Amino acid sequence: MTSRLFGVGIEGTELAPREREILEAHPPWAVILFRRNIESIEQVLALTATLRALSGRPRLCVDQEGGPVDRLRGLLGPSISFRRAAERGLTRRAGELAGEACARLGFDVNLAPVVDRLLPGASERVLRDRCAPGGPSEIARAASDFLTGLHARGVGSCVKHFPGLGRARLDTHRELPVIPADAEEEKLDLAPFRATSPPAKAVMISHAAGPDGIPASLSSARATGLLRGALSFDGAAFSDDLEMGALAAFGSLPERCAAASRAGCDLLFVCSRLADYPDCVEEVNARVPPARLEEAARRVNAYARHLDALRGAASVPDRPVSELIADIAALYESRGPGD
Repeated sequence: MTSRLFGVGIEGTELAPREREILEAHPPWAVILFRRNIESIEQVLALTATLRALSGRPRLCVDQEGGPVDRLRGLLGPSISFRRAAERGLTRRAGELAGEACARLGFDVNLAPVVDRLLPGASERVLRDRCAPGGPSEIARAASDFLTGLHARGVGSCVKHFPGLGRARLDTHRELPVIPADAEEEKLDLAPFRATSPPAKAVMISHAAGPDGIPASLSSARATGLLRGALSFDGAAFSDDLEMGALAAFGSLPERCAAASRAGCDLLFVCSRLADYPDCVEEVNARVPPARLEEAARRVNAYARHLDALRGAASVPDRPVSELIADIAALYESRGPGD
């Protein structure tokens, strides 16, 4: 079923009747929640239970990086940013607490961590506290520790934004950055993905363009050739949100979905425009070769088995949520050796 190659978003804090109709008619593999969907602990627990009971039992995703991308801040207080956690050698603990928060609220996947390089004038301005400082080995070490903590609490992960936004000078939410050709810089961009994609088992493909002007998410040269060839990665490739401004010149939303699937994205994210989602499913089904759809389904299903294995081996503390909130606050306020 082609709809099982999609992740979608909903509008509010409850599932609307029309949204339920769409999701029952076209069961997605995932539903992703944002701040607009999150009001209170009790409300989130009710919403995730409702979504989990839909046909196909969609997996539930959230971006809980900490710092500037902290979807659960209003429920649990501010979480430490990935950059600050890395600077202070606290990324494993950050992953554990993010994982516990996600698991307790009903989420299966945390779309984190970011393994882009933090570079002056580029990602330092656009991504800021979302990136770990240092070279590729330091980034990979921090991300690996975060993954270890997250997985220990039974929550899946996804490293992003392949093949790297470190040299991007524009925000893909709004504009299309073009990253210049530079073989040595590209090696540095790819190194953290090479180290962290095998344990994460999922990689998010960015919308940054190469010198040809084609976004990575729509480029078979990057989403397949570079990811599957140069990195030999056979896990799941998730698209970034296909509604982003970087893709504005690349056709309608359904056309973008089909192009991303053909390029090599296995799971296609449509994060706001749920009314357009059925047309996206239809376009992908009509415009993507069956063999490519079967390949994507194989990888997404393998990732689902990975999530089940993580959950089966998880160790989630049985304690009041007030203790989790206190630990998140303590980590947020912690000081490093140089402070």
